[in-house]
Formats: sequence, C-alpha cells, structure tokens
Amino acid sequence: MQEMRRTKAKQLSGKGGFSMIHIQRAPGVKTAYKAMQDGFQDYLIPLHISEAEFQERIIERDGNQLEHSFVAYHGEIPVGLWLNGWKEIEGQRIMRCGGLGISPQYRRLGIAKALYQAQLSHAKEIGMDGLMLEVIQGNDPAIRLYESLHYTIVGEIGYFHLTDERQEAALPTIEEVEFLKQYHGQGEYIWQQDPHVMQQLQTDYYQLEASVVAVAGSSLLSVVGPAEQKARHATEVVRRLPGTTYHYQSTDVQVWEALRSEGWTQRDLKQYIMRQSL
Repeated sequence: MQEMRRTKAKQLSGKGGFSMIHIQRAPGVKTAYKAMQDGFQDYLIPLHISEAEFQERIIERDGNQLEHSFVAYHGEIPVGLWLNGWKEIEGQRIMRCGGLGISPQYRRLGIAKALYQAQLSHAKEIGMDGLMLEVIQGNDPAIRLYESLHYTIVGEIGYFHLTDERQEAALPTIEEVEFLKQYHGQGEYIWQQDPHVMQQLQTDYYQLEASVVAVAGSSLLSVVGPAEQKARHATEVVRRLPGTTYHYQSTDVQVWEALRSEGWTQRDLKQYIMRQSL
C-alpha cells in the first residue's frame, strides 16, 4: 500500500497530476482521524492517540469543528487535513487552524496551499474577521509555509512547570462566574486554555489577593490579575493546592523571566502564535 501511494504521488507531480486531487469540507470523524494520523506520522511531537481520544481531546476539548475543516483526497484516499475551529476572541470572530497534516508521500505538491485557499474562502463566506494558528518554534518548513500564506507572528507561548512539596493554607474557591468577570478583557489569551476548554475539564476557580486562578488537574489554566504579580501568585497557588507539580503556560515574556526567578522550569518547547486579518 505504501509503495502504491508513493507511485501515485509521483504520478501527481507530473503534468496535470494535481487535477486528481479534490478537496471537501466537513469530513467525518473517521476520515479526519485517518488523515491526521497519516499527516502527523513524522511530526516533531508524536501523536499517538486513538480515534476516541481524537474526538474527545482534539475535536471536543480543543474546540475544533469538522464542519469548518477540509480534507484533500486522492481518489477516495484522504491525503491531507486542515483542521479548523472558530471562536469569538476579544470581539472578533477568529478561525483557528488546529492542525495541518499532509501524508508524507503527497507533500510538495501544493496540497497544503490548496487546503488553505479552500478554508480561506469558507472563512470569508461565514464572516470571520481573522485567522490564527500556533506553530512550534524550530519547525522552519511550517513557519515558512504559513508566512507564504500571509500569517505573521504576533506572540509566543512558553511552557513551565514547578514542583514544590510545601503545603500551605488552602485557597478560597470562587464560582466560575466570578472568575469570568476578571478573565474577559485581561489581555492574555491561549486558545487551548480558554473558558471553552475550562468548561470541558473539571476546573476549579480560586481567589488569591487581587488575582483569580483557574486550575484543572495539574494545570494552572489561567492566572488573571496584576501582571507584576502573576509569577508570585502562580507560585503561591502551587504551594496551596493538594498536588506538588503543576504546569503553566504564558504568552507574556516578562512573566517568563519572573517565573524562572520563582523557580519554575521552562521547557525547551515554545510556540509562535501567528495571525492574519481578513
């Protein structure tokens, strides 16, 4: 089967071969899962998940929507996926690419650009204000592709963790509605940790001085409060929760430095946030 696909991909690279590729919107879960498995088989971060996990984590939790996603087919074989979802962010309707994968044998044939054009037309038709995505720093081929498609880098996401075995007085909990009053308009937005995701998880909300905090499992999903206090408050939260190791993401590079000063370890993995206006 793999040899057959390589042969077909070579045939596509010839004159008129690209006409054998067709693109359709709104794939089913099985088709999208297969396309992602094939397209991400050599990704920088291995993606070993079942179809059920794909639906639960990638589609439902992460806010991707198959009705706004596109698959490229060679005949009946799915060979590329542009996974999309949209949310309203700071008053704008934003379509986010939650994953772009092309089967290795079908790369460098213009399929990614064709998928982009299809989803761009769709985004404009349904009134989106902009597009966004995240890409791992160091994935230079992907960054060059997105830049050629008119995305620009607008920010970064840093990943941190802290282990602290001290157990101090428990934090007072608050209701979700109280957290959201401070969350909206606070200026730091991460798609995979926003209120939609919080509602998919078993999230608890806490008050610490002037900050409010959302925590799910071992993840500090959001620390909302004075920027100069975020690192200190994130550290104190860890000391006042039951576990010993917690993870935190931030888009504020000044907070990164403060977190490191508080003893947090930053992972080598970082991501760029890229956007374009429509």
